[in-house]
Amino acid sequence: MHPDELLEQLKANANPRKQKNLDLIHAVCREQFERGSRDFSVATISKIAQERGGPVPSTIHNKTGDDFKGLIKAWADHTGGVTRKVRKVSENPVYAVLDKIADPAVRAVMGAVLADNKKLRGEVNLLKANTEVVIDQRQMTTNQSKGTIQILPAFTCLTDSETEALKHSISEKLMADEGWTQDDHGRVLNTKGRAIQKVGYVSAIRKIVGIAEGAKPALPVSTAESIQTVLPK
Repeated sequence: MHPDELLEQLKANANPRKQKNLDLIHAVCREQFERGSRDFSVATISKIAQERGGPVPSTIHNKTGDDFKGLIKAWADHTGGVTRKVRKVSENPVYAVLDKIADPAVRAVMGAVLADNKKLRGEVNLLKANTEVVIDQRQMTTNQSKGTIQILPAFTCLTDSETEALKHSISEKLMADEGWTQDDHGRVLNTKGRAIQKVGYVSAIRKIVGIAEGAKPALPVSTAESIQTVLPK
């Protein structure tokens, strides 16, 4: 049936408000045809219609919107258009395969899987860009050999001024000026011998500065084990 004929049939049993919305949907579909577009998806037609004061997308998607969907489909059939959203050619070609899945439930599930895959790939790439991976294949016990992956934070993003500030915080000059001292446990002590920085402070700063300047200081095995992923032999 020609869209014009269907429009008149639908309007015959509609109230004035619905008649107005049917006319608007009809006009939008005609414009799509005249501009050479094959996109007669509900998403596209309803978006344009809503901008002109027409029904919101949810109204068309609901069962009460069957007349609107029928009119849109009539235009698609009449012009050789499509009723599903047309993806741009520049998008991932994988989604072109997704569109070929006829079952909407299966298509939705596969779409969710692809979205999760894309998100995870982005997270992995971010991890690669901001971490240093060290593989340790030393003999851990007499009965078992383990390979370990040690994840170290990438401090290469420190600026020169930030690196210099960290160096200064444990420098001999600062210690002398303030009357501070360092003990064998990496603490900083004030003039009264009270610790103003906890155990490991000095060694931690040295490691951070070393990584930032391109060095790769070795960490104790106990530290590596706390963040390791054990690989099979």
